[in-house]
Amino acid sequence: MPYGEKSQLLTLVEASRRILFSQSVAVWLMLVAVLGLVKTVLLIFFPGALADPDQAALFSWVTLGIFSLVGLIGVFFAERTGFPAAWDARIAASRRLLAPLVAGLALGVAMMILDRFTGLSRLIAANHGLPQQYTGFVPMFLSFAVAAPILVEALYRLLILPLLLWLISSVLLKGRGQDQTFWVLAIVLSALEPFTQTPDLRVLPPVVMALDATLQYFLNLTQAAFFRKCGFLASIAVRAGFYLVWHVLYVH
Repeated sequence: MPYGEKSQLLTLVEASRRILFSQSVAVWLMLVAVLGLVKTVLLIFFPGALADPDQAALFSWVTLGIFSLVGLIGVFFAERTGFPAAWDARIAASRRLLAPLVAGLALGVAMMILDRFTGLSRLIAANHGLPQQYTGFVPMFLSFAVAAPILVEALYRLLILPLLLWLISSVLLKGRGQDQTFWVLAIVLSALEPFTQTPDLRVLPPVVMALDATLQYFLNLTQAAFFRKCGFLASIAVRAGFYLVWHVLYVH
């Protein structure tokens, strides 16, 4: 092997080793442990915590394992594409946790107000054949304010956003235009969750459907912005604040 190629290979191996044992990986593995703990508590004490079978399926051990691996791969690519470490000492805790939590709470209140005027949650629950999604404060808190933000992050951001950013900016553009590429991806990919919610949204009146989809879009875009500026914990905090209002405190 030529010396230059050998040197590049060693550099890649060293970079991979640093990422493998990085702070962000440690934080993600701690979040995976939290998922396992929540799953165990729900299984033992609240077996009927999730009234919706589709949501309950996301909490199977196999699904949790897949999402944990997906998130770990996402952490690898995030560290290669300029995202801050999960607990970067240069970022104040108020910026990493408090500000995104407040943003999520505000979006949750906005969704709650929309529901009070439109009854959208009743229409969606009826579409799933559910009289009511709420099953009690503790199981809803564990399911939605603790576990669900981690799962949703792995599904909609932590893998797909850094991976596409790496492929486009680092591979195709040779490291150029990273920030511009990120924002284009964030704007486009923030529509992914509302798009996947189409079966629920289409049972709503057109104006309500548009408002619901718009709120979901800005929730995802807000998460993407915090992810880029403060790391993936900030993005999870936004979702946790939103779910704390929408699924836990607001009984609908």
